[in-house]
Amino acid sequence: MARRAVFLDRDGTINVQVGYCGDPGKIKLIDGAAHAVRKLNELGLLTIVVTNQSAVARGLITEDQVRRVNAEVALQVARESGGRFDAFYYAPFHPHEGDDPRYTKESDWRKPGGGMLRQAAADFDIDLPRCFLVGDADIDHQAAKDAHKEIVTFQVPSDYGGETADHEGHSLLDAVNRIAAMLMEDAE
Repeated sequence: MARRAVFLDRDGTINVQVGYCGDPGKIKLIDGAAHAVRKLNELGLLTIVVTNQSAVARGLITEDQVRRVNAEVALQVARESGGRFDAFYYAPFHPHEGDDPRYTKESDWRKPGGGMLRQAAADFDIDLPRCFLVGDADIDHQAAKDAHKEIVTFQVPSDYGGETADHEGHSLLDAVNRIAAMLMEDAE
């Protein structure tokens, strides 16, 4: 049977937004985020990060730095709550900034495209219409709807604001608690 997942944006949703971050030492989790990830694990939902990392295309950081920052986020979550991520997907692309043709190009992996979510669905046998996404920007919610219009999206507070999510949450943990309540309603 196909599985359910919660897709999470990284910067501004799980960890504090610090600009183009290639330094694991700058990672600080948002309060409650580690416990939210653990709760997703306990609910039996795949927990998958989908993050734009256009700083690679811009030549500001390397893919190795992206992977090291992802590993630091995972390590801090594991240390704080025992929570774990099932996968990290990142889009190192930008359509016109940078000069490396591997990265400076159009890609549906770059949010607002839904390519990262579709790839995760193929890799993990995920039933996209039964999934959720939590993010801090309109492009997160647009990517979810690009992958499948029935993915339920939650907006968390951010400097970017957001108008396109299905629901608003005060934090990742609040959004996860609301997802848990929705799952209980579905089970009844």
